Amino acid sequence: MFEPGTVIAGYRVERLLGSGGMGAVFLARHPELPRYDALKVLKDSAGLTDNNFRRRFLREAEVAATLDHPNIVTVFNRGRATVPSASRSGQSDLLWIAMQYVPGTDCARELNAIGRFTPPRVAHIVSQVARGIDHANRRGLTHRDVKPGNILLAEVDEDSTVDEQRVLLTDFGVAKISDETEALTSVGTVLATLSYASPEQLMGRTLDGRSDQYSLAASTFHLLTGRVPFDDRDTGAVIGAHLKEPVPRASELVPGLPPAVDAVISRAMAKTPEERFANCREFAEALTVSVRPAQPPSVSDAEAVTVRGLSPRPVSRNHPVPMPATRRPGPPPAPGRPAYRGPSPAPPGGEATRRAAPRPNPNRQRQERPTPSRPATGADPAVWQHPPSGPHRQTNDHLRAAGSGPMDRPPGGPPFPGATMSSGGPSRSNPNRLPLVLAGVAAVLLILIVLVFVVAL
Repeated sequence: MFEPGTVIAGYRVERLLGSGGMGAVFLARHPELPRYDALKVLKDSAGLTDNNFRRRFLREAEVAATLDHPNIVTVFNRGRATVPSASRSGQSDLLWIAMQYVPGTDCARELNAIGRFTPPRVAHIVSQVARGIDHANRRGLTHRDVKPGNILLAEVDEDSTVDEQRVLLTDFGVAKISDETEALTSVGTVLATLSYASPEQLMGRTLDGRSDQYSLAASTFHLLTGRVPFDDRDTGAVIGAHLKEPVPRASELVPGLPPAVDAVISRAMAKTPEERFANCREFAEALTVSVRPAQPPSVSDAEAVTVRGLSPRPVSRNHPVPMPATRRPGPPPAPGRPAYRGPSPAPPGGEATRRAAPRPNPNRQRQERPTPSRPATGADPAVWQHPPSGPHRQTNDHLRAAGSGPMDRPPGGPPFPGATMSSGGPSRSNPNRLPLVLAGVAAVLLILIVLVFVVAL
């Protein structure tokens, strides 16, 4: 359209960046600043000669210039210029708009190169575009032409990945003009735009941000599957599908794509705006959640307890593994009988220790031990005979032979697991003597009190 070196409104054209139904975009050097801008020049057509059309274009560009958002291409300037042409007059008028230059590519070109995007990358792209659309919608501006060709992908730095790639939406300010002049362009261009148009847009109704949401969802379907939602070369068939046909399932076209994605896209592409998400941000958040792969179910608390109960118990110094009992448990000792205690654990040095047994009292009256009805042996602790309980209960002295030392420890270990055996000899306390001792002490105290009273008189 214009050769390199052509000057348009002071901008020097360097090279062509791309072209479409509305015109062409050139990389141009700024007339005063040391930078490059993207200069979009609208094609010369019957609409451009209309004064009302020009006023609308300039007004839309001014509104777009007020948008300051990291996910929206900034509009720097706009105007009307006269350039040399091959027409009879040798000149032609055109409308131009200078925008931020974003080195990189757009989603349409990337689709042609790779076929389709990965679901996580699509979620990343949609999230950033959604922020830009909502920012513009809150300021009363509707884009009207959200499609992969208008979604720019900035170059990725060496230290970054595509998941951190900056995404920008372009062509704010010319979308409405595109709506009004699309009938003058080729059929292919019309079909490309209709593939993402909302039902209310096709029916000529008033538009708001939910129309842009529909177009963003249709673009999402294309990025995920590599094809548009309603793929038909007939313009009437595409329009009819947008108005009546349900949205195809993207999960049926992409192996491994979670079915939850279908529900999210279907809601964003609902036939009536009221059935869609409240804004594009909600749509993007739902999409991000839906594309995540299903996580394996986590072990519940009850299952975790069961697993811990089945797992082997670790051996440690503080919690040794309990050893199984090697002998049949015997009956517990009778009341008053000294507990049978097992051997004390060896000290850290490894040397076994025993408590010294007290010497027998020679002044104590010795009693003959009654002959048991059955001899006790260490081989079977169950044959040990407990003394009878009650008033005829024998004391420990009856279990000791006359002239013998302390009661010997029966061989074979303790009579039941966990029992301990004391080597300190028989117990020297008799619970039956306690009342007598207390009575004697009380009597002595009473006598002392009486004596003190008499002396005092």
